[in-house]
Amino acid sequence: MKTDHSLEGWSVCRLLAMLLLCAGIMAGCGSGSGQSAGVGTGGTGSSVGKVSIDITDAPAMDYSHVYVTVIGVAFHTSKNVGFDSYSTARSAGWKRLDLPIPKTIDLAQLANGAMYADGNAGASLFNNLDLPVGNYQQIRIFLASTEDAYTGSVPGLSYNNEVQLVGDTAHYPLRIPTADEGIRLIPESPVVVTAGGSVKIALDFNLNNDVVEVTPNGTKEFIIKPRLGYFDMNSVGAVKGTVSFGNLSTSRIVIKAQQVASGVNYRIVRRWTGVDRSTGRFNLYPLPVFGNATTATYDILLRGRNLQTAIVKGVKVHKGTTPSSGAVDLGTITMQPGGEYSAQLGVPMHPTGSWMSFYQSIAGDPIPFEVRYRHLDPYGGKFGKAVELSTGPIQVATHTPGQALTFAADATSQGLFSAVADAPGYFARGAAMAGITGVAGQAVTMNNLSANAPQVSGGAAATSVSMIFDMTPFGSGRGPGMGMGGINLPKPNKGQLFVTHGGMIVDSLGTLTGDAAIGSAMHNGGGAGNTVAIGNIPGSVAGAFYGVYGLGWGNGVIAAGSTRVDMSAGNTTAVIRMR
Repeated sequence: MKTDHSLEGWSVCRLLAMLLLCAGIMAGCGSGSGQSAGVGTGGTGSSVGKVSIDITDAPAMDYSHVYVTVIGVAFHTSKNVGFDSYSTARSAGWKRLDLPIPKTIDLAQLANGAMYADGNAGASLFNNLDLPVGNYQQIRIFLASTEDAYTGSVPGLSYNNEVQLVGDTAHYPLRIPTADEGIRLIPESPVVVTAGGSVKIALDFNLNNDVVEVTPNGTKEFIIKPRLGYFDMNSVGAVKGTVSFGNLSTSRIVIKAQQVASGVNYRIVRRWTGVDRSTGRFNLYPLPVFGNATTATYDILLRGRNLQTAIVKGVKVHKGTTPSSGAVDLGTITMQPGGEYSAQLGVPMHPTGSWMSFYQSIAGDPIPFEVRYRHLDPYGGKFGKAVELSTGPIQVATHTPGQALTFAADATSQGLFSAVADAPGYFARGAAMAGITGVAGQAVTMNNLSANAPQVSGGAAATSVSMIFDMTPFGSGRGPGMGMGGINLPKPNKGQLFVTHGGMIVDSLGTLTGDAAIGSAMHNGGGAGNTVAIGNIPGSVAGAFYGVYGLGWGNGVIAAGSTRVDMSAGNTTAVIRMR
């Protein structure tokens, strides 16, 4: 279930709390030692409940392994506060727990309904945390920095966060911009902790969408644009089924559970999965059942490469069901072959932290379905690869318990899509790009305009931050490719700045967006005489706290650094120390 806007939504870091107040607030955790970064507005005293946090993921079709090294988690009763380990004011109120030893998790193995606990003798990643009574509206999970020396728990890895591809033995870095900011999650409903109660939640990564391949220095690496999902495991259900098609191994079939939500004119994807490439089996789990309801109704969309999209409407999911007990079984769904064309943006879009959803409609239903989803390349502002879109009709069936599905072709929007861009934080969705169409095999250029990009909103104004590079610590980084303490190293001549909000990339500026100023500023030694400004960042509003992550390369060495900025009062200046 995606969150963080009503959309669906995540970040990363490695912080230590500044103050230890209210001793014992988080002591007694089964999988970590507790520490609190202040009392804040969450419950106080000895009234506590138990919270367990598991980890799951949507399928990772291109990856054999995606490792992340988790170091901690934090909760807050306000969704608007930022986190800054270097600021007493902005660390106060957080309930933070760090693992005694960082834990490296292979997210690529947690797909098709699998949980971290399934391979850990039933124990969640964070097991039975003591958390003060309260309604928690924000969660942050912290990962180790990719640029630091390896501290993970899996032998043989090169990076704290790395990607390994199918059929490829290389270890590729997975960059986590401003890891010390943490990856933010705003649950649609607060995490309610009651005295003596027990809460079980799962955090959902989305590797296939949120891990983006990039080549900033001419070699392959990956960067994460996280939108964490959240599930209350006491209020979920399951759907399962089987897909039949002649070539399951290359058709890249995706199954999405979608709902109509109040206040928006498009369907929201709550959970998606892939299929077992040998058997065609799939599990959609966990699927949220909100509030006091015992059932929730979903529409299930199936799509793949060179296939006709299929939709099963009106699937009623029951709270408490799992893939092995009581799940709705859709039976065998036979997919029909079809053609496709590809679509790419005509010009780069800012903010580069944007993502784009592609929608289609069917007869008699005014609320469009999300068929495709794709992040922009955060360096360049276009899709890393063109998006493939089906030219065929949509096969539609209505689910009736106990009866086989009967599909009928709907040509209402055959080959015709609309696309909408969105971005994290204080942005509103851009104007829809309607009428995207093509014939099989065609490469279509989307005529995107400035109005199609996400717009600064939420009471914010477009502001800018002027960055000063402190190159004094350059060469001290201990991660792979860093200076390893060397002296008189040639400084990088290329670079990129990323602005993040709650660990999610907002925008970037640098070499790969056609701006040479950042690389030049690093190469020339930084300082106030080489200041670089990045603009159109939502500010002048409460809660406008950002991370800034700098990455430099060239001349055989990598430099990296991060800092935090407060733009709630408008334009500001900050210093970033490049290691």
